[in-house]
Amino acid sequence: MENKQKLRQKMIAYREQLSREWIERASARICHQLIQLPAFRHAKTILFYMAIKNEVDVSQAMRVAWQEGKRVVLPRVNGSNMDCLEVNPQDELQKGNWGIPEPKNGKVIDPDQSDWVIVPGVAFDRKGYRLGYGGGYYDRFFSKYPHLQRVGVLEHGQLVPTVYPESHDQPLQQLVTSQQVFQIQKSD
Repeated sequence: MENKQKLRQKMIAYREQLSREWIERASARICHQLIQLPAFRHAKTILFYMAIKNEVDVSQAMRVAWQEGKRVVLPRVNGSNMDCLEVNPQDELQKGNWGIPEPKNGKVIDPDQSDWVIVPGVAFDRKGYRLGYGGGYYDRFFSKYPHLQRVGVLEHGQLVPTVYPESHDQPLQQLVTSQQVFQIQKSD
């Protein structure tokens, strides 16, 4: 646990030192990679997120999803869980828990209707595990909906040898950086 906390602090500090311009360029390259993936092209409903604290900004991919007639969904924290709300480009967002922009209103949808989930994180490893801020929201969400296809988006420097996964941590199937796409092989 101590290793995980130290890594979280180190990677948050790393991300904080990146310039806004760097994040914007990396985000644009990552979004370009995302929209080329077959999972994006075939998805009808995609669960995105709103970036905070120098996270990869996936709003360009959200705009493409809307332009292609896809259903765009954002998470909203509800106690210790996340609800999924359908959003449209004109919908108003407000700061929710942790300062994350969330849909003010919107139609709550069944998470099973999502074809693909795009996930932020503090750090990731090549086995598909992610290190978040420590709230466990995505891990709880994916343990309830284990069949959902999920992709982590990250600046290449956020890729580390291990994030010290624990038994409750839920791996992703893909990682997309500004430099490449990693397909995660299931390990038994």
